[in-house]
Amino acid sequence: MENWEIVKKLSSRKKLGTVWLVRRSKSGQTETGYFKFSNPQNERYIGPLAGNELLAYHLASRLHLPIARVEAAKIKGQLGVVSLARPEPKLYKWDQLTRHIYHNIPRFILRPERLLKMFVFDIWICNIDRHGGNLLAYPVGEKYDFYLIDHGLSLLGAVQWQGFSWDHPHWDRVVGYNRNYVRGLSKYIRSYEQLKPYVKVIQHIPYQELEKSVDSIPLTMLSHENKRTVKQLLLSRQKKLHTIVQQWIKDYKRPPEP
Repeated sequence: MENWEIVKKLSSRKKLGTVWLVRRSKSGQTETGYFKFSNPQNERYIGPLAGNELLAYHLASRLHLPIARVEAAKIKGQLGVVSLARPEPKLYKWDQLTRHIYHNIPRFILRPERLLKMFVFDIWICNIDRHGGNLLAYPVGEKYDFYLIDHGLSLLGAVQWQGFSWDHPHWDRVVGYNRNYVRGLSKYIRSYEQLKPYVKVIQHIPYQELEKSVDSIPLTMLSHENKRTVKQLLLSRQKKLHTIVQQWIKDYKRPPEP
């Protein structure tokens, strides 16, 4: 956890914590990453940032979603997580892609069904911060592949940021807590039937696996109390995920008034 060196201090925000660009040499290769950590002042706004990021990574990996690898790290005495950058020669934020790609997702995006799975996953973990800046794309031949980053404002981070308890009805209406959809995705989703398979995949994850994922997070990043809370959140939303997603379809896809 101590073999990273700081390249540049990128940002330090009162509410969102601190980000450093870091690198290390591993197996003869240089790896680059983004180190995030918070202090008690930040956690008033975002909760356990490192724990949220690490747990979201474990859950997304369990679902075989493309996501940047995240690992615990301690740099200059600060405990946090590093999100590893992929060594792609060309890397774009989703918002930097051209309009015709957004309008033709099945044609230009590799395995576009993973965007649908991502959408359902974000609902499950209460991700209030999915947007075109934290979905990265890179060219593969004539198409683009992609991967997910930045999940600090999900799980307990979302709960802390918006100020509603995890079991408040607020979290049952996606349009009430998040409208930051990545470009083209809401139009690509036409009906619940497209999303249903991914709802079922999440609902079929055994509770023992969820418990194991949560318990794998170090206590320095997620306290016993926070672990109990996030288990309740995940299990509750897992059970009613179909209802929450169907409600989004009704709210967002409702035809306009005549």
